[in-house]
Amino acid sequence: MFPVIEEMGGKEVSGHHWYVLCINNTAQRFEALDSLRSKGNIGLIYHANVVMRRIKEAWKLYYNKLRVQIENYELEIIDAPKQAVRSVHCGFYMLEYLDKWDGVNVPQIRKEDIQKIKKITANKWLNAPFNKNKKWKLQLDSNCPGGK
Repeated sequence: MFPVIEEMGGKEVSGHHWYVLCINNTAQRFEALDSLRSKGNIGLIYHANVVMRRIKEAWKLYYNKLRVQIENYELEIIDAPKQAVRSVHCGFYMLEYLDKWDGVNVPQIRKEDIQKIKKITANKWLNAPFNKNKKWKLQLDSNCPGGK
Protein backbone atom coordinates (compact mmCIF):
# COMPACT_ATOMS: atom_id res chain seq x y z
CA MET A 1 0.00 0.00 0.00
CA PHE A 2 1.28 3.41 -0.95
CA PRO A 3 0.07 6.74 0.45
CA VAL A 4 0.09 9.12 -2.52
CA ILE A 5 0.03 12.90 -2.43
CA GLU A 6 -0.97 14.80 -5.55
CA GLU A 7 -0.79 18.49 -6.35
CA MET A 8 -4.22 19.40 -7.72
CA GLY A 9 -5.03 22.60 -9.56
CA GLY A 10 -8.58 22.30 -10.80
CA LYS A 11 -11.67 24.48 -10.51
CA GLU A 12 -13.34 22.24 -7.94
CA VAL A 13 -10.27 21.37 -5.89
CA SER A 14 -6.78 22.81 -5.64
CA GLY A 15 -3.87 22.13 -3.31
CA HIS A 16 -2.51 18.83 -2.09
CA HIS A 17 -4.66 15.72 -2.02
CA TRP A 18 -3.96 12.30 -0.47
CA TYR A 19 -5.18 8.94 -1.77
CA VAL A 20 -4.05 5.31 -1.52
CA LEU A 21 -2.64 3.06 -4.23
CA CYS A 22 -2.41 -0.65 -3.44
CA ILE A 23 -0.93 -3.70 -5.10
CA ASN A 24 -3.47 -6.52 -4.80
CA ASN A 25 -1.55 -9.67 -5.73
CA THR A 26 -4.59 -11.87 -5.18
CA ALA A 27 -6.60 -9.95 -7.77
CA GLN A 28 -3.44 -9.18 -9.79
CA ARG A 29 -4.09 -5.47 -10.09
CA PHE A 30 -3.44 -2.03 -8.62
CA GLU A 31 -6.29 -0.49 -6.61
CA ALA A 32 -6.85 3.20 -5.88
CA LEU A 33 -8.97 4.40 -2.97
CA ASP A 34 -9.75 8.11 -3.16
CA SER A 35 -11.97 10.15 -0.85
CA LEU A 36 -12.67 12.80 -3.46
CA ARG A 37 -12.83 11.19 -6.89
CA SER A 38 -14.66 8.18 -8.31
CA LYS A 39 -14.29 5.67 -11.13
CA GLY A 40 -13.85 7.35 -14.47
CA ASN A 41 -12.16 10.47 -13.07
CA ILE A 42 -9.54 11.33 -15.67
CA GLY A 43 -7.25 13.13 -13.22
CA LEU A 44 -7.17 10.19 -10.82
CA ILE A 45 -6.64 7.67 -13.63
CA TYR A 46 -3.78 9.73 -15.08
CA HIS A 47 -1.99 10.35 -11.76
CA ALA A 48 -2.43 6.77 -10.50
CA ASN A 49 -1.02 5.44 -13.78
CA VAL A 50 2.04 7.70 -13.46
CA VAL A 51 2.66 6.38 -9.93
CA MET A 52 2.01 2.80 -11.09
CA ARG A 53 4.64 3.12 -13.84
CA ARG A 54 7.21 4.22 -11.25
CA ILE A 55 6.31 1.34 -8.93
CA LYS A 56 6.54 -1.14 -11.82
CA GLU A 57 9.96 0.22 -12.78
CA ALA A 58 11.22 -0.12 -9.20
CA TRP A 59 9.69 -3.61 -8.91
CA LYS A 60 11.43 -4.76 -12.08
CA LEU A 61 14.73 -3.34 -10.83
CA TYR A 62 14.64 -4.66 -7.25
CA TYR A 63 12.28 -7.66 -7.36
CA ASN A 64 13.00 -9.11 -10.81
CA LYS A 65 13.80 -12.55 -9.38
CA LEU A 66 10.55 -12.91 -7.46
CA ARG A 67 7.84 -15.26 -8.72
CA VAL A 68 5.27 -12.45 -8.53
CA GLN A 69 5.68 -9.82 -11.23
CA ILE A 70 3.39 -6.82 -11.59
CA GLU A 71 4.15 -5.38 -15.03
CA ASN A 72 0.74 -6.50 -16.39
CA TYR A 73 -1.31 -5.26 -13.44
CA GLU A 74 -3.99 -2.75 -14.42
CA LEU A 75 -5.73 -0.07 -12.33
CA GLU A 76 -9.06 -0.61 -10.58
CA ILE A 77 -10.59 2.36 -8.80
CA ILE A 78 -12.42 1.18 -5.69
CA ASP A 79 -15.63 2.95 -4.74
CA ALA A 80 -14.62 4.32 -1.34
CA PRO A 81 -16.33 6.70 1.12
CA LYS A 82 -16.15 10.33 0.01
CA GLN A 83 -15.32 13.51 1.87
CA ALA A 84 -17.10 16.82 1.41
CA VAL A 85 -15.76 18.58 -1.71
CA ARG A 86 -14.25 21.58 0.06
CA SER A 87 -13.06 19.76 3.18
CA VAL A 88 -9.41 19.13 4.03
CA HIS A 89 -9.78 15.66 5.51
CA CYS A 90 -8.32 13.56 2.69
CA GLY A 91 -5.31 12.65 4.83
CA PHE A 92 -7.53 11.12 7.50
CA TYR A 93 -9.49 9.16 4.90
CA MET A 94 -6.17 7.99 3.46
CA LEU A 95 -4.97 6.83 6.90
CA GLU A 96 -8.21 4.89 7.42
CA TYR A 97 -7.90 3.26 3.99
CA LEU A 98 -4.31 2.25 4.84
CA ASP A 99 -5.37 0.88 8.19
CA LYS A 100 -8.52 -0.98 7.16
CA TRP A 101 -8.43 -1.87 3.44
CA ASP A 102 -8.03 -5.65 3.10
CA GLY A 103 -8.53 -5.94 -0.65
CA VAL A 104 -12.18 -6.94 -0.26
CA ASN A 105 -14.05 -4.92 2.37
CA VAL A 106 -14.18 -1.17 1.82
CA PRO A 107 -13.66 0.76 5.08
CA GLN A 108 -16.82 2.53 6.14
CA ILE A 109 -16.07 6.14 7.03
CA ARG A 110 -18.78 8.68 7.69
CA LYS A 111 -18.23 12.44 7.83
CA GLU A 112 -19.24 12.27 11.49
CA ASP A 113 -16.33 9.88 12.17
CA ILE A 114 -13.59 12.34 11.17
CA GLN A 115 -13.30 14.12 14.55
CA LYS A 116 -13.03 10.75 16.31
CA ILE A 117 -10.44 9.55 13.77
CA LYS A 118 -8.39 12.73 14.38
CA LYS A 119 -8.36 12.10 18.14
CA ILE A 120 -7.50 8.40 17.77
CA THR A 121 -4.70 9.17 15.29
CA ALA A 122 -3.20 11.87 17.53
CA ASN A 123 -3.36 9.52 20.51
CA LYS A 124 -1.65 6.71 18.58
CA TRP A 125 1.14 9.00 17.40
CA LEU A 126 1.69 10.68 20.77
CA ASN A 127 1.85 7.34 22.58
CA ALA A 128 3.88 5.53 19.93
CA PRO A 129 7.34 4.20 20.83
CA PHE A 130 8.93 6.41 18.15
CA ASN A 131 7.76 9.58 19.95
CA LYS A 132 10.85 10.55 21.90
CA ASN A 133 9.02 13.32 23.74
CA LYS A 134 7.68 11.38 26.71
CA LYS A 135 6.52 14.61 28.41
CA TRP A 136 4.05 15.45 25.63
CA LYS A 137 1.02 15.29 27.95
CA LEU A 138 2.53 17.74 30.43
CA GLN A 139 3.43 20.12 27.60
CA LEU A 140 0.00 19.81 26.03
CA ASP A 141 -1.77 20.40 29.34
CA SER A 142 0.34 23.46 30.16
CA ASN A 143 -0.29 25.03 26.72
CA CYS A 144 -4.04 24.46 26.51
CA PRO A 145 -6.74 26.57 28.16
CA GLY A 146 -8.06 24.64 31.12
CA GLY A 147 -4.94 22.46 31.21
CA LYS A 148 -3.22 21.52 34.44
